Amino acid sequence: MALDLNYTPNVFVQTEHLTEDEWLAYRRKGIGGSDVASALGLSPYRTKRELYYDKIGVEPVVPDEDKSIMFQIGHLLEDVVAQIFAKKTGFSVYRDQTMYQHPLFPFMLADVDRFIHLPDGSTAILECKTAHFDTMCKWANGAVPRHYELQVRHYMSVMNIDVAYIACLFSNNEKDFVWRKIERDLDEEENNILLLQDFWNNNVLARVEPEFTEKPDMVLDALRRYYGPADCALPTVEIDSSYLPSLLQIADLRAQKSILESQARKLEEQIKVAYVPFAEQLGNACAAVCQGNSQRVTITYNPQYREGISKEKLNALKAQYPDIYDDFVETTESRVFKIKKQDL
Repeated sequence: MALDLNYTPNVFVQTEHLTEDEWLAYRRKGIGGSDVASALGLSPYRTKRELYYDKIGVEPVVPDEDKSIMFQIGHLLEDVVAQIFAKKTGFSVYRDQTMYQHPLFPFMLADVDRFIHLPDGSTAILECKTAHFDTMCKWANGAVPRHYELQVRHYMSVMNIDVAYIACLFSNNEKDFVWRKIERDLDEEENNILLLQDFWNNNVLARVEPEFTEKPDMVLDALRRYYGPADCALPTVEIDSSYLPSLLQIADLRAQKSILESQARKLEEQIKVAYVPFAEQLGNACAAVCQGNSQRVTITYNPQYREGISKEKLNALKAQYPDIYDDFVETTESRVFKIKKQDL
């Protein structure tokens, strides 16, 4: 497929006066920039299956409130990020409340945060992000998190624009701020379009659930939210015998894990026995040193503190102050997968 670059994007819808539900409905009519990493199985936040469900209008039984709040915060701070970027670069930044559509691949949509008037008269894209300070390392040495890069490459494709910037704020201090320039890569763009087209045609339009390919914790969380809480009153599920080898493999892996954990506990016990004399020598001190002719060993014995509440005190709180208990204690569900082998 050779990309034709002689095009201008279509106006899909003006978004200024849309309600959030209307805006989301238009987003479901195609693949937007924030969908790309999920569609390619590369998102750290959402599986391909979850994106598929979103596009066909299937809502999770258990909404992810944390992600919803994070999204709202990011949206509210877009203008702050754009203002800091303009201040630091001197570029003229503006907003265009329009959802655009690729004229050659109409399933590709773009709802761009901001645009930039560059000094040479051309236009660039600005994607505004906020993130926790702990994630700043992912931007080190000019790097850009891959899912963000895929997002702006999608926008460049839809808009037929060759340059984009990503700016990210990590705190309430503009010093904790980075921006990166990304230039268009037509080879990668062509490959991404083919993959997105496959997802749109062979999954979304065909109503075929994509396979789970992401990390197991993400997949299990997605299953939990879409199936809802466990119901022990439901009848036992009959699983086809073709799955028996996989189940036996899980049982064997569990047995191996149990042996290794037992060995680890024994080793930990031996380690503690070995360092008891040194703990006695340190007393209340937190550091020590032992030096011979050719080697020097530094010891640290630092305290760690963890706040918590014992089960006894928690039960007392529930009995004496049930209203306070209900306000602050959350019940979360986790499920334990166990296998019991039986010879027939």
